Amino acid sequence: MSNTEISEIWIEKKSISNTRLVTQSIDTNSLVEGDVLLEVNDFGFSANNITYALLGDKMGYWGFFPAEEGYGKVPIWGFATVVASQHADIAIGEKVFGYLPMASHLLITADKATKRGFVDVAQRRKTIAPLYDYYVRCASDPGYDVDKEGWQLNYWPLFTTSFVLDDYVGENMGPCTKTVIVTSASSKTAYGAAFLLKQHMQQRSADYQVIGLTSARNIAFLQNSECYDQVLTYDEISQLDMSGENWLLDFAGNKNLLLDIQKQAGDNPAKLVFIGATDVESQTDKPQGKVDGQLFFAPSQVKKRTNEWGPQGYSLRYGQAWLRFSKKVESLVEISLVEGAEKIQQLYVDGLAGQFDSKKIIVAKF
Repeated sequence: MSNTEISEIWIEKKSISNTRLVTQSIDTNSLVEGDVLLEVNDFGFSANNITYALLGDKMGYWGFFPAEEGYGKVPIWGFATVVASQHADIAIGEKVFGYLPMASHLLITADKATKRGFVDVAQRRKTIAPLYDYYVRCASDPGYDVDKEGWQLNYWPLFTTSFVLDDYVGENMGPCTKTVIVTSASSKTAYGAAFLLKQHMQQRSADYQVIGLTSARNIAFLQNSECYDQVLTYDEISQLDMSGENWLLDFAGNKNLLLDIQKQAGDNPAKLVFIGATDVESQTDKPQGKVDGQLFFAPSQVKKRTNEWGPQGYSLRYGQAWLRFSKKVESLVEISLVEGAEKIQQLYVDGLAGQFDSKKIIVAKF
């Protein structure tokens, strides 16, 4: 018998601030055909993971990695190594990148293996988009750089959303759009989208301002990033000019804030798009009033553009955008390492409290 010890962090669904460290073992000699055991090397952690927990039931994020009734595992994006395999085309020692649970290991049922990667087809895994089920083989990934792993862990999944959100707004905005307002402007996905919106304004024959709303502590960082035309604190929304056609990209999920902006707009409401919910504290507020908007689901736009542009066309456009963005922000942030299950639990709790440093990207490992 060959046992592998596994550590997992479970989140109580009804009270997501409660965490539970669960340890168990798996006999790798008992694996059946198609089974592949991945050991999680390291992963990125940001406000995006908090959104996964907050929207776990609403958006189906708890379905990827089922836990005991009443609990869920927060998804993360990370690197992993194959430590046991019952798949003829997947070798022990291979390194992959993909969607994983906040855990030391993940057992998958691998299929559809190609030179570039493979898919988890386990029935226990309730998928909401193929993008989340695919594992990229690092040895065959032209975008993989061992010296840039921390950047890929943190920015790759987030910048994908930035990329297709910018594309979606550009595709649907009117010629008279005057302002694009971004809440929780210091979140990585938000300022990635803002950067692209500014970059693409002229080629869209448009003339709009990209304005970020954030907490006072993030003003200097965002101004230094030059991803926004203007940065305001949440107390300064009265300065917003809502007289023209406007878009509101909401990463915060604070209904009170949205109602205030809606009031500021009066009879000229902005087109509201919900992307995230980084403002955890506000989720318990139930203010009166209706906020009209639509939910943005990045994988749908990825699928649409991949079908229209082809996989190579999509990859080329994404790669060009990523190179421009990474050069812009590389000097603005540094990597912070968090190691050990208990410290990862605390990292999650701190994240719920909004204690993210905009100047750092986090790499965590069990």
